[in-house]
Amino acid sequence: MRREAQGYFAWSRDPAVGLFAVLPLWLCYEGLRLSLASSERNLSEWLLLDLIARLGPVGAGALRIAFGIAVFLAMKSVVRREIPWVHVTLVVVLEGTVYGLMLGPLAGALADPATRLLGSFEFHQRLLQDLVGSLGAGIFEELVFRLGLMSLLVWLWLRSTAVFRMPAAVGGLLAVVISAVLFSLHHHLREPWDEGVFVFRAMAGVLLGFLFWFRGFGVCVYTHAMYDVYYFLTHDPQ
Repeated sequence: MRREAQGYFAWSRDPAVGLFAVLPLWLCYEGLRLSLASSERNLSEWLLLDLIARLGPVGAGALRIAFGIAVFLAMKSVVRREIPWVHVTLVVVLEGTVYGLMLGPLAGALADPATRLLGSFEFHQRLLQDLVGSLGAGIFEELVFRLGLMSLLVWLWLRSTAVFRMPAAVGGLLAVVISAVLFSLHHHLREPWDEGVFVFRAMAGVLLGFLFWFRGFGVCVYTHAMYDVYYFLTHDPQ
């Protein structure tokens, strides 16, 4: 037969002893609350009392009876095993007080690396979103501004040259520039205006336009997407 563990560390972990160790604190709380702040209740206490009230008079009464039986069985167990629960309770109070004084400093010490870890997680979440967005930008911005708009402008120019006898190359150059300017402008629909950023994106749009003209849609899409991926991998997202 297995021998029951003895001593403070075993007794203080025992559920029956734990119930009797907490009982004086509970009675002290109820006495002080009723005499000094009768309306003061913890949120968890409110939720528990509300849950009990939802059981109705019969359910609440049965729950109280069950609790009384649990206290009686716990008391019987403590007496049967001859556990000095009063002495154990006093040491539990002392141990809990020491841990309570240590809890704040330790939690503060752990909070700093935890905050950095969460910040790192948020950083990686934003980075992941930006990388996914990079792929979409490569596909859909090139679909709209190069394959769609630039091709449409070239087609309109070629239709005009048949009537007004204008050089076809001029139309191609205008299509590259116009689509690049509109490509840059559309980013500022959701971003504050910045002249330097606008010019940079317009020049990038010109280069992408020529790349589309000479190398085709697929190469243009991958160029755009890989540039955005590289940018977000090398810049801290704000």
